[in-house]
Amino acid sequence: MKAEEEPKSQIRIDTERLVGAPLGDSDFAGLRELHSDPRVAATLAADGQPIPERATREMIARAVEDWCKFGCGLFSFHARATGAFAGYSGIKHTSVEGTDVIELAYAVPSALWRLGYATEMARASVRFAFEQTPIRELVAFTLTHNLGSRRVMESCGFHYERDLTHAGLPHVLYRLRRANRTG
Repeated sequence: MKAEEEPKSQIRIDTERLVGAPLGDSDFAGLRELHSDPRVAATLAADGQPIPERATREMIARAVEDWCKFGCGLFSFHARATGAFAGYSGIKHTSVEGTDVIELAYAVPSALWRLGYATEMARASVRFAFEQTPIRELVAFTLTHNLGSRRVMESCGFHYERDLTHAGLPHVLYRLRRANRTG
């Protein structure tokens, strides 16, 4: 898709330190840097290897399509003070064990780990999902050993549901229902 087909810039999420807008073509450089980071790739890619450029382009195309089709999707987040790319978060349609679900997704550059950015983005994305869309529940999942991601999910109100195998690897599945959301 071309930039003029991207969602309009009036959709924004503002947090204390970040500004989020629908993910689009203008985020390619930031996403490539994120996807090329071996530490990040170890948490996102089934093989643990840096994510290929083709997959980054496909992710952007899917995100743009989701925004156009559903009016929601992934946000790119930038530091309010500097404008630097700080990662992405939002919701996307996916499949877990053959069931269609809406997933909370997030990723930040490893240089920003343990600074609260993933939690800040994820909380804002959950708020957007439950306040701006009719979505009734979200899932989130991560590799069993990714304790940082599990803490993000829990701080957003998600509850551990069960272990599962996803992309051939052991994961944990968390769920949050609109009716159970606090704050």
